[in-house]
Amino acid sequence: MLVAGLFWLTTMVQVTSLWGSGFRIGATTIPSGLTLVPLIAGIVWVFFNPKSIGAKILCIIGGIIIIASIIMSIRFHVPRVSLFEFILVFIGIAGGAGLIARVLFTGNKNDSDKPKQ
Repeated sequence: MLVAGLFWLTTMVQVTSLWGSGFRIGATTIPSGLTLVPLIAGIVWVFFNPKSIGAKILCIIGGIIIIASIIMSIRFHVPRVSLFEFILVFIGIAGGAGLIARVLFTGNKNDSDKPKQ
């Protein structure tokens, strides 16, 4: 039940990205093209001085900034669904999680009823 409910929920959600619009830090928006500047500067520095640790750190920081800006720009949208579908999805998720929790967190009661030999 849990797997079916989660599958149904994930097929209902649409994922979009607005990466071209910019990278937001608080109220400030940095254009997405500027997120490439540290990576480009690090690559130029690596070609100029391959043994420099600072150049490698700048490349790593530039890559992290690009990945963070892509992840931060992802938007999740649930399109219009009927109330019946919505209830079925969450009944499946909650019911399946409850059944799994019962199996994992309750002891086997049949062991205490057996006589010891």
